[in-house]
Amino acid sequence: MPEDGCGAVPAPDGVSEEEGVPVRLDEMALDHCGTVVEVQAATGELEQLTVLGVCEGRRVMLVRRGDPMILKVLGARIGVSRRLARRVWVTACPAGVADAS
Repeated sequence: MPEDGCGAVPAPDGVSEEEGVPVRLDEMALDHCGTVVEVQAATGELEQLTVLGVCEGRRVMLVRRGDPMILKVLGARIGVSRRLARRVWVTACPAGVADAS
């Protein structure tokens, strides 16, 4: 298993009605939890995001808009450029999941 834990959580098999329609990470509602369902990035960008813990199946929360955007991932806050955030697609976390810890 990679040290950052990416790949440890299987990606969802689709979007349920509770989770909604995928949106780009830069469009996600502030202070809401989302599950990464797809990352559309070149290899180098994909590696950058993976090192930060942003990968398919991972829960993330948008803490602050701007450039960089501040995300909560695995209980830590990280900065991700808006350009990279536009390459990440998320769905709303299931009901009752309000955090990205």
